[in-house]
This record gives sequence, C-alpha cells and structure tokens, in this order.
Amino acid sequence: MKPFAFSFFTALLLLTYSCSSTRTAVDPAEEKVLVVPAGVDSLTAAEARKLAEESFVSLDEELRAERLKEQAQAWRAESDTIWHYLELEHPDDHEVTDQDNLEAIEAFNEAADYIRDIDALQRTRSAEDEEMLQEYALLVDRAIGSFEEALRLNPFDSEVRLWLGQLYGIKASRLNEQQEHRKAIEVLEKLARLEKGDHVVYYALAENYFSLGNYRVAADNFDRAIRTLRDVVPLSDYYDEHGAMSQRDSSNLFIYTYYKGLSFLHLYNTPRSLAIFDEAMDLALTEDDRQSVQSEIDFINWDNGNIRASLEREHIITRLVNQGRMEEAEQRFKELMPDLRSDKARDEIDWRLAVVEYQNGKEKEAAERLLQLVSRSETNNDGLPTNSDYMRYFNDYGLICFNIGQSYLAERDRRNALAYFMQSSKVNWRNRARAYLQIANILSNNVPESIRYATLAESERNSLNEQDQRTLYSLLTDLHRRNGDMDEARRYHQIWRNI
Repeated sequence: MKPFAFSFFTALLLLTYSCSSTRTAVDPAEEKVLVVPAGVDSLTAAEARKLAEESFVSLDEELRAERLKEQAQAWRAESDTIWHYLELEHPDDHEVTDQDNLEAIEAFNEAADYIRDIDALQRTRSAEDEEMLQEYALLVDRAIGSFEEALRLNPFDSEVRLWLGQLYGIKASRLNEQQEHRKAIEVLEKLARLEKGDHVVYYALAENYFSLGNYRVAADNFDRAIRTLRDVVPLSDYYDEHGAMSQRDSSNLFIYTYYKGLSFLHLYNTPRSLAIFDEAMDLALTEDDRQSVQSEIDFINWDNGNIRASLEREHIITRLVNQGRMEEAEQRFKELMPDLRSDKARDEIDWRLAVVEYQNGKEKEAAERLLQLVSRSETNNDGLPTNSDYMRYFNDYGLICFNIGQSYLAERDRRNALAYFMQSSKVNWRNRARAYLQIANILSNNVPESIRYATLAESERNSLNEQDQRTLYSLLTDLHRRNGDMDEARRYHQIWRNI
C-alpha cells in the first residue's frame, strides 16, 4: 500500500517535539496553534497556513485596510477638486474598478453518481391506470372462477389444474396478493402428485415457494424440474430427429438452473450457489444470460462469499438510499461495517457511508472518512489508484473537498478555503484542474505561487469548461504581466481571445 500522507498523529507529534526542543519560553499570546480542518492532513494544513500568511492578511485586517483606502480616495477626490480651482485644469480621469476573479459557485453535487442508477421513487397511478388495473383484476378473477368451476366438474383434467395454479401465481405476483401463492401451491401440489412427468408443474411450484420466501422447498422443486426435464427430453420428437435438446428445452433448463442457484443464494449457501451458477453459465444460450449469471457470481463474491453482507448492502442501496432515506441508510451502513470480511468490501462501504454523510449535511465527517480511505489505497506513480474501481472514491474525495472549499470561499474564509482546495488538488481526480484554478485565484497576491498553480491548472485544462478556461488564461495573462514577462502575457492573452 502506498501511503497518501503522514498520519495526523505522527505529524502532530513531530510538530510538538520541534516546538518544545527549539523554544524554552513562549508567550501564549504569540503561540500559533495549527488548526487542522476535518478531512485535511496536518502537513497540508501547515503548508496552506504558510502560503496564506505569505499571500493575504486576515479578513478583519483587509476590511480595515479597505476603509482606510476609501478614506484616502475621498481625500484624493477632494484634493483634485481644489487643484481644479487652483490651476483651472482638468486632470486625467482614471476610473479604477475592482474586478472579482472568483467564479460563481457552480452546483457540483455529483457525489452519489458512483451509487446504482435505480429509480426507486414511488410512482403514482393515474385514474386511467387504476381503471385498467381493476379491469385486469376482474378478468383474472373471472378466469380463475371459470377454471375452478371446470376443475370441480372434471377433477382429473391436469391442464386445468396447471392453468389454475399458474393463474393464482400470476395474480399473487402482479396484484401483490400473497394468499394467492398459497392457493397456487395447494393446486400445484395436487397436480404434481398426478403428473409426475411434467417439469412445468415443478417449476410453477418452485416459483410460488420462492415468492413466499421458502427457498429450501423452492430449490427442491427447481431441482425436480431440472431432473424431470432431462428425463423427458429423450422422449420428444425433436430429440428423435436431431439427437439433441430443443432450444426451448435448453432455455427452460437454463432458467430452472439459474433460479435454483438463486434459491441457494437466499439460503446463504455460498459453495452450493456458486457451483450451480457455474452450471448455469455452461447452459447459457445468450450473452444476456451469461451476464445475468456473472452478475450473481460477482454479487456472491463481493465480500469473499459473505452473502448476508451482499444482501444487506443491496437492501440499503435499493430500499433506503434510492428512496432518499439517508439517515436510515447511514445507520445501516455503520451497522454493516463490522460484519464485512474483506478490505475491498469495507472500502466500498466506507465510500458509500461518506457519500450518505455528505448528503446528510456532515461534509467534514465525509471528508475525513474519505481522507482515510484514499490514504490507505494503493496508487501508481501518477497518483491514480492501482484498482480502477477505486477511482470513484478518489473522484468523490476530491469533489467533496472542493465543494467544502467553495462553501468557505462563499463565506470569505480564504484560509479554510485554501486548505480544502489544496487537499482537493493533492488527489488525482477528474476535475483537479478546478482546484488548481481556485488556489491560483486565492493566491493572486503571491505571483510566483499563483503562476505555479495556474500552470498546473493549464496542464489539465481539458477537464475545464469554456468559462473556466477563459478565467484561467485571463489570470495567466495578468500574472505574467505583473511578473514583467510580457511575451508570456501576450501569448496567454492571445489564447484567451481564441477561446
């Protein structure tokens, strides 16, 4: 693991030892305490404070200076008036206006873009939809009534039993009437005793048991459907002609095996479910089938086969996060953390928890959590994570620090803003150039440092939008002019004009 920075406590000990070993008596009024904002490491905080002290004064001092400047300008205006009367001349009129280089704060809340894009909002039905739903229910009930009457009249008609059992299941699933599953099971169990060679009956039974959460019996019936299908295939006309299973039977075999694997997944039987999904992968007929199986295998392996944790994670995301129940999601993520087995799973939940904390208004807690996550993540020489899955963690950490910096900037607290922008710039995330640009703006009084950060922003200018690029090249033009480098100033001015 490549460390991101010294730990806060190590750096604090070093600072404490340095102060105690070089100064014997310190006036408390003169002692400067290093305040480390949450989510910012101590070395960055110290660097930011040093640059702040070299680049600007406190806001209070700046306001006092502004008042003095205004008074001086008033006195100058009065003196110019007197000079006018004395000399009867009009001096050149140079109107000076202050230009604020800070961009309007842009809504930049993309932190939850690495969570599943599932629309979990409750959809309300229109009156027309309700009428159609009622009509649908009426038709299903009429069909069930007719089949029930037919079965009463002919208890030996297996086809009627199968249709009736399927209709009960359909009604239960589509109209959310769980008692219908039990009716379906009652009819289908009787049918299974009469028709032991019909795999569709076992499959219909398994579906209804699965819907009721009785996964053990569901798995048994999916297995019976598989064995029965394999037994009856050689008796089919298609097999007689082609010596192989038909595509329809092959598709059914895949479906039965896939759902048998799902049943064992819900029984938290990792070895068995993985073995069955391996079988399903061999039976898959299409790329969509293979992707579905691989998705389940990845789901099981998310935390080294810890299926309970995988299911809880899915529940929190789909039932809480995607429905906006963020406070509940935060609590459940915290409760899930101790049950995880792998570092990778813990890192993902740490990231998701930080995102939820940020959305719950706990920006600094989120930044601190992501600082620890990014710090312990292994990186390449370019600062990018060696595991590409971790890029979303780096992006969100950089973004959250940037947003906190923007908030401090809106409050005209440039010291804290600078600290968070600098922390954001130390992470190789997709919009790091924006952090460089904001640092260059804040440090505009410190021309060499401002040029350094503006040049860094230019090196990643492709990630800047057009307005940010115009701001950048306008700043570079002004900085090089102030630095006396007119050739560079003219070059940057030309780039600015061509944007």
